[in-house]
Amino acid sequence: MQRIGTNLPEHVNYQKGVKRVNTQRKRKVKAKAWGLAATGALLALATGCGGGASSPAPQNTSAPPATTNTAGNTSGSASTSAAAEFYKGKTLTVIVPYGPGGGYDQWARLLAPYLQKYLGVAKVDVQNVTGGAGLVGTNQIYSAKPDGLTIGDTNAGGDVFDQISKAPGTNFDVSKFSWIGRPDDDPHIIAVHPNGQYQSFADLLKAKQPVKALATGKGSSDYNSAVITFNAFNIPFQMVAAFSGSKDEKAAFLRGNGDTCSLSASDIKQISDKAKVVVLQSTRAFDKLPGVPTIIDVAKQAGLSQDKIAGLTAMANVMDMGHAFFAPPGVPADRLAALREAFQKSLQDPSFQAEATKAGLYLGYASGQDLEQMTKDALSNQSLLQPLLKD
Repeated sequence: MQRIGTNLPEHVNYQKGVKRVNTQRKRKVKAKAWGLAATGALLALATGCGGGASSPAPQNTSAPPATTNTAGNTSGSASTSAAAEFYKGKTLTVIVPYGPGGGYDQWARLLAPYLQKYLGVAKVDVQNVTGGAGLVGTNQIYSAKPDGLTIGDTNAGGDVFDQISKAPGTNFDVSKFSWIGRPDDDPHIIAVHPNGQYQSFADLLKAKQPVKALATGKGSSDYNSAVITFNAFNIPFQMVAAFSGSKDEKAAFLRGNGDTCSLSASDIKQISDKAKVVVLQSTRAFDKLPGVPTIIDVAKQAGLSQDKIAGLTAMANVMDMGHAFFAPPGVPADRLAALREAFQKSLQDPSFQAEATKAGLYLGYASGQDLEQMTKDALSNQSLLQPLLKD
């Protein structure tokens, strides 16, 4: 809300013959100020009504807003210059918690030359650190020296779910991540075989035997979202998750090793002629998958309880965190700002956007601040998610 104020006279003329007039003017101005202040208070009260509602998810956009120019701020300019000088000639390490060829690896390697350009480093070194369904790599990012020279492309939703479920090997606190940004708008899905025994989500609801469900690895976001979904709808299931990345999961699905697969929309696009998407793990429709219902649509159609629908909504909001990048806790503020700015400028670069589109990736920027808020919202919904995370 814009602050309301008044311009009171600095001096009051008490010369003979005008004292009474100026005193009356002063009273009028004072009365006007009181009236404006009261109006401001009422507006503030009206604005404050409705507190307690959860923060909306950030609006997805393929092009992030222009970065803020701090040239007019002396201290801001000094810190920006110090960060730029720090990164000059150094190597930025980007850790990917999954194997080569998958979505996380793809985003990291596509961004690398642009981060080099806008951050001013001499080199960007992308390293695949696999194991523990992403936990090994994520732990390594989290425990790295907080100098701003190590970042990672993490399975943000999986990290949140692992912390909520207290998964073994979770040696981090997502509320302390130095979030940099998210490059994508790429909702997760559940897909079946076009000629398999399950042709729709309604068919899965009728399953009598455990559905053999593929996911990247135990603890990943696609694993946990599938577990939450099957539990919410009381679908019998058996998770199969021994893959180092989505590339391996897709290969196993194509070999017929499972009834369903849980992947991102961009991943499933690569095998769209051999997989049928039956549900979006999202609260909103996705224009690139027209006609596919959201998890909330099917939950309401199935008559699930409000608690389960609330849990599925919380799950979908966590999944919106996407392929998020973060740095360890404690990175100096000016260096984190430099990382965020370089990330944002990379996504604004027309050449990067053309490359991402050509690669079949779905752009959709969210800022580091957006991810901080999404993390807070997710952790505040632990009680809704914990009962559905049992596998």
